[in-house]
Amino acid sequence: MGIFTSFLSPFFSKVFIAINIDAASCFIKVVRIKNKRQVESFVKEFKTHENNIPMEAVKIVRKYRRAYPFTYVSAMLKCLAQGVILQNNHKKDFFVGNIKPSECEIVSTESIRTFAKRSMIKDAVRGFEKIGGVDFLFSPFLMIDDNVQNYPTLGNNIYVLLQRSNVALMVAHRGKAEFSGFFIAEGEVAILNSKEEQRPTIELKNFEDFSLDDDFDDFAKIELDPSLEHLQTDMFIPNLEETKIIYDDMPKAKIISKIIVDAVKEYYQNPIYNGEFIDKIIFLDACKMSDQAFEYITKEILIETVKRDFDLPDTLIHLAKKELGGR
Repeated sequence: MGIFTSFLSPFFSKVFIAINIDAASCFIKVVRIKNKRQVESFVKEFKTHENNIPMEAVKIVRKYRRAYPFTYVSAMLKCLAQGVILQNNHKKDFFVGNIKPSECEIVSTESIRTFAKRSMIKDAVRGFEKIGGVDFLFSPFLMIDDNVQNYPTLGNNIYVLLQRSNVALMVAHRGKAEFSGFFIAEGEVAILNSKEEQRPTIELKNFEDFSLDDDFDDFAKIELDPSLEHLQTDMFIPNLEETKIIYDDMPKAKIISKIIVDAVKEYYQNPIYNGEFIDKIIFLDACKMSDQAFEYITKEILIETVKRDFDLPDTLIHLAKKELGGR
């Protein structure tokens, strides 16, 4: 961010957009902040196919980016070649999967160091080209660690960031990561019903802030894409129609439970981890899995379990704000 932009930034709205695709659903959350106040917030769900961002979501992101110059888009990195940098018995760093450090991008915070293969990151970024790319692509383990640090829990625990299409798993003891793995939950997604329903998706803070910023006119003149003209300028009306997808989670529950059981075995049996007794498994439920499916998983893994609701888009926006700091 240049000096001129940094100077102007406090005088304009900041827009944070989180986008996440899981199974047949694409979730998009938009939060707009002006004068340090949240003046707008809404979440929408769209049906999608083959992990493509649906055109309805594309239009929303493009519209905000054109209307507000300080717009930041965040997503979660979903690739197998990623994890947490651990230390072996000789206090030397090691990367799971025999991945070379030179092949990776490494992100360090005060409490965790994550890695991901550079080629995989490039592939992931390409998936967001139709919305103009992403500003932040966060490791799922950074998201888990954020929960670990904010909600400390005694014991040697497994944290499972749970979605229908993937599972990120991390063992944490005294706030420190000791094992990690990212897994794709293979198999068809079972949909019980897909229907259009009317429901409020907006949190209004100030009616006067309902329309686009008038201060934007003084900032720049942007030529709007004619293909977007039919998109309503006032996107912030309550009770917009959206897709609500109802899933049959039982087929996925069987796959997910096997992933977790195999990961626990790897942690216990592989000598590089010095695996200690697991006290409990803490599920960070980002997909609102059905009670029946969750009960099946808990019976299969035979370890004490705790389920926490996990708002993945909200966490993405939270991490994006932290990255920007006071800017």
